[in-house]
Amino acid sequence: MNVPNTDFTLAGTLEELKAKGRLVVHGAHRPILVVHDRGGVFALDNRCPHMGFPLDRGSVEDGILTCHWHHARFDLESGCTFDLWADDTPTFPVELRNDEVWVRTTFEHADPAAHWRQRLNDGLAHDIGLVIAKAVQGQLAAGVAKADVVRQATLFGAQNRDGWGVGLTILTALANLLPGLPEDEAYLALFHGARRVASDCDGQPPRRERAPLESRLEPATLKRWLRRWTKVRHREAAERTLLTGIAAGLTPGSGANWVNAA
Repeated sequence: MNVPNTDFTLAGTLEELKAKGRLVVHGAHRPILVVHDRGGVFALDNRCPHMGFPLDRGSVEDGILTCHWHHARFDLESGCTFDLWADDTPTFPVELRNDEVWVRTTFEHADPAAHWRQRLNDGLAHDIGLVIAKAVQGQLAAGVAKADVVRQATLFGAQNRDGWGVGLTILTALANLLPGLPEDEAYLALFHGARRVASDCDGQPPRRERAPLESRLEPATLKRWLRRWTKVRHREAAERTLLTGIAAGLTPGSGANWVNAA
């Protein structure tokens, strides 16, 4: 491995690890569990990603590590969980130097913002509050703008439910409050808004694509039609009318005016 030796710490001898089955070493920011199983050596964050229970107090069988608090199960090699509500646990590189086991004690994602964006998508898709909470916090810590987090949750809600739900209303209302909220409350607003969007989409049919009308009508006509369809609650007609305006070059400002009028 092309990693400086200063990133690694000695966990113990291989014989000691084989005899005990597991060892815990202190990493830069977290305790690390080192496990010998089926002839291999693996290192994972010792804190269960679900609620922080020490994983060294769990059990290992056939390459599967089980936390003994809520019985979340993890693949030893990758740290991936078999129970999605628990979230994956970070793993650490291991080196065998003669009869010694050395473990890298630092952990970081190559692209933290991209990692946490993907995790937010995962949390939203499976409606897992723990993953959503971690992903929102992770994005903010990585310098992602709050508006970008709102945008990601909004797009998920628009694409994964065929109709506007109360979750998107809550997210919109909380997003409007963000500029006046302190950081800790802004985080809570983002989390609760995103979680309500996920709950709205859970088990719902995804959005069906609709196309604009093939005719090109005057903007005033389309605006009247949009108001008409809104009045009678004809959602498909309203959406096709708005799409027709967009296809004809409707600006965001004019589109907002149409929707507000409707």
